[in-house]
Amino acid sequence: MWLGGVLITNVVLGALLVLGVFELMERRISAGALAGILVGSSVVYAQATLGEQMLNPSIEGMKILVITAALGAVVGVVGTVLTFEPEI
Repeated sequence: MWLGGVLITNVVLGALLVLGVFELMERRISAGALAGILVGSSVVYAQATLGEQMLNPSIEGMKILVITAALGAVVGVVGTVLTFEPEI
């Protein structure tokens, strides 16, 4: 149950991050790149912290959650990049 939620959440977050970065890059490339790094890192940190507090998973469970979250983010990012191209 948690894996599906993690996957879907990260697909949506990955897509929103790419759209936001593209919007900033259309104005200023360095601002978009920096914002992508900062927001992406913040999301990863927040998810890891909340996941550990809410689920209290074992090491094996955490590995599965991390792999599922990464897969969801990759699907969201790649899908959005293939759908919307930035006007740089």
